[in-house]
Amino acid sequence: MRLPVLSLLRWLWAGVLLALAACGGGGGGTGSNAAASAMATFPPSLAKLTDANVVPVLVQSSVFRNANIPYVSVTVCQPNTSRCKTIDNVLLDTGSTGLRLFASQLQAAPALALPTHSINASSTIYECAQFLSMVAWGSVQVADVVMGGERAPSVPVQLMQEDYASMPAACGSAPMVSTVSSANTQGLHANGILGVGLFGNDAQLYFNCQAASSACQIYPLASQQVQNPVAHFPTDNNGVAVQLPPLPSQGASGAQGYLIFGVGTQTNNQLDAASVVPVNAYTGYFTTTYRGVPMQNSFFDSGSNGLFFNDPAVFMGSCGRGASGFYCPSSSMHLEASVALATSSTTIPFTIDNATQLFASGKSVAFSNLGGPTSDSYFDWGLPFFFGRTVFTVIEGGRVNTVAGNMTGPLYAFTN
Repeated sequence: MRLPVLSLLRWLWAGVLLALAACGGGGGGTGSNAAASAMATFPPSLAKLTDANVVPVLVQSSVFRNANIPYVSVTVCQPNTSRCKTIDNVLLDTGSTGLRLFASQLQAAPALALPTHSINASSTIYECAQFLSMVAWGSVQVADVVMGGERAPSVPVQLMQEDYASMPAACGSAPMVSTVSSANTQGLHANGILGVGLFGNDAQLYFNCQAASSACQIYPLASQQVQNPVAHFPTDNNGVAVQLPPLPSQGASGAQGYLIFGVGTQTNNQLDAASVVPVNAYTGYFTTTYRGVPMQNSFFDSGSNGLFFNDPAVFMGSCGRGASGFYCPSSSMHLEASVALATSSTTIPFTIDNATQLFASGKSVAFSNLGGPTSDSYFDWGLPFFFGRTVFTVIEGGRVNTVAGNMTGPLYAFTN
C-alpha cells in the first residue's frame, strides 16, 4: 500500500501537459518553416491489431490541435450488458491511474447511463483528482471497460464535470478541468484520460455528497477507489507496453503505434533484453542523473507532450508566439542523461530542438525532440522518449521475468 500524499506527485504530468499544450499544441508558431513529414506508420512489431490484447495508439491533432498527444479509443458498457458506447480521443497516460471521461461524452446522443458507485451504503460518490494546475471533479460510476478483446468488469471510473459551480475546499483552488480552456477552467484537449500507470488505484480525494463541503470527505479502501482498468482484465493484466515509431527531426504529421496489454503474457509483449528500471514502491519515481545532478523524482509519462527538465543552458528566451514554455535553442542540443537500472545504469541520448521552428509548418504534430523547463527535482521523460521504443509499465504486484530475474511491479522497462 502506497502513501496517498506521495501519489499526488505523480499527477505533475498534467500541469506540464495542460500548461504547455494549450500554448504550443498544433502549430501557430513563428520562425523558420520546418517541412512537415508524412504520417509515421506502425513500427515493426510482433503485435497485430487483430490480437485481442492490442489496440491502436494515434498521435494526431484531432479536433483539439495539439502536439504530441497520444489518443486511444475506449468503450464503456453498463456492467454485464451489451449496452455500450465508444469514446474516441482519450489521452493515453502511463503517468496516472484510472479511466476519466467527461460526463458530456456519455450524455451526448446516443446517451449511456452508468450505475452509481457505492461505498459503505452511500451511492453519491464524488472525487477530485488533484493535478498540478487543475482539478478533475466528478462523480464515480461503475462500468465495464472494453479495449480490443479485453474487458474489465464493474470498474469504478470518474465522470468529469466541466460546469460544476464549486468544489470542496480540500480540492484546492486550481481551475477545474474542461475540454478547452476558459477564464475559470483548464483545457485537457481530449475527451478523457486512460491512466494505465504503475498503480492499481488512484489514491485521490473522495466525498459522499455533491455539496461544496469538505465535511463529506471519506477515505475509501484502495479497492473502492477509481481503478486501473488493465489490472481488472481476466488476462494480460499485469501492465502494458507502448510501441511508437521513430520520427524524423522535423517531426511528422502524426504517428501510429500500439498499446499492448500485459507484459510477458503473450508473444507480442515479451520483455526479452529490455532495460529494467526499478521505482520507489510508494511514489513510482526513479532517479535520473543529468549533468551530474541526481533527479530522484523521475518518471516515464506518455501523458506529457515533451521532455521536461531543468537546464538553464538550453536557452528558452527566443521562443515565438505559440511555443511559450518550451525550449527554443538556437541550434540542436544533443544531450544525454543516465537512468538507474536494476543492476547498473544506462545512458539515454536525446535531442532538443527549437519549438518555434518545429511548430512553424502548422502541419507536424508528433515530435521526438520537443522539451521544456521544469523544477530541479524531477526529469519527466514524456512522449518524445517513447518514439522509436517499446516502453513497458508493470503494475504494482504484477510479476514479470526480466534480464535481472523474476521481479514484481511497480517497475518500468524499455527497449530501443
